[in-house]
Amino acid sequence: MHRVGRSDQSGRVGHNPRRGTNRDAVPSDNDDPLPFEFLLRKKLEWRVDNKVVDGDGRTKYFRFVGISVMMFLVCAAPFAPSGPFEWPHPVFWRLVTCVAVGYQMGLTLLYFQTAADDSRQLLKYLDESLGEPLSTKPYADNCTLWDAEHPERVMYKLWVYCDLYGALHFLDHYFTALAVRDYWMVHVVSVMWELIEYSVEHQIPFLEECWWDHWIVDVAVCNSLGIWCGMKTLEYLDLRLYDWRGLWNVPVYPSKRKTIAGQLGSPDWSRTRRFKRCLAVLAYMTSLLILGLNSFYLQSVLWIPIRHWLQLARLTLWLIEGAAVSRQVYQYMDDPNCKSLGHFGWIYIILVITEVAIIVKFGRDLLLIPFPDHILISWIAGFLALTSWFGWRFFIE
Repeated sequence: MHRVGRSDQSGRVGHNPRRGTNRDAVPSDNDDPLPFEFLLRKKLEWRVDNKVVDGDGRTKYFRFVGISVMMFLVCAAPFAPSGPFEWPHPVFWRLVTCVAVGYQMGLTLLYFQTAADDSRQLLKYLDESLGEPLSTKPYADNCTLWDAEHPERVMYKLWVYCDLYGALHFLDHYFTALAVRDYWMVHVVSVMWELIEYSVEHQIPFLEECWWDHWIVDVAVCNSLGIWCGMKTLEYLDLRLYDWRGLWNVPVYPSKRKTIAGQLGSPDWSRTRRFKRCLAVLAYMTSLLILGLNSFYLQSVLWIPIRHWLQLARLTLWLIEGAAVSRQVYQYMDDPNCKSLGHFGWIYIILVITEVAIIVKFGRDLLLIPFPDHILISWIAGFLALTSWFGWRFFIE
């Protein structure tokens, strides 16, 4: 490749190198660049010159991304599949579908970053305050509840710990009750969540709380009150309640099929159907717990504060979408005429898997912190007890 011609003082254009220079030497900054190098340098200069930063620190072209997302929602909503509800309007559930797809696209973009810090810095385009290590408020410094000299401090302590997180507990279980529509399942999820907090507090110190904060403030007060208000709202609106436990209470009758040997009575496959339905309900409950756990792992891995609007937006999307997911999952297991899981159910599965994939990829050091022996033994004992109950309930009893 030849160098571009240069003009001397007389205005003539030549291609000879300067006198006294070595042909094999690396050209200096004063030398004229090659055509490709010249275009690359101009491209970089154009990018730097046209990067306009707003007063709040966000780049101007991020506005274009926001406008593109809004146009995607407007254009895709008329063609998105309808949800399982008619209220408040079918277009609303189509928009929820489009927002869930947009959230999946954002998660995919985060997942394909090279390192965790790249994902954290990418989130700074949404908010300049992100991408910084988090400082958490300790909740288990002083777990003394009863003071004989000052018994009135019991109510004071309980009131102090009913802060924003207490309100979030209430609202979370209120909307969970609206979505799941079953006292039994929501209470089981509430208790299991507190047990999971005990189990992972060595990896997420933010979840470390006093015993009375777990069982009195959270379970007995905030969660139970939220569940009760949610179920009463369903009764007031005269909406259908779900019976998740009733899904596996299918009666077992002898079969009347004719075989070669004649009319023989044999156990029907409804016993297996009951077992499969119970496993499906257990899997759905597990997914709800994983969904709640993802928020705290994403907080720790991507450095997103639990009070940040991104966390609130994610929680709002899950609570709204959860109503449609529960309806489609319950209908798929309860209605024999329903042959496929709805699109909300599949989106739910993909989103949960993607969130878990981000946590595993960028939080491997956090996940590899070994579990304490008593936690590990407790979960093994619980798994064996659950397996024994399954065997007795569906195959022996």
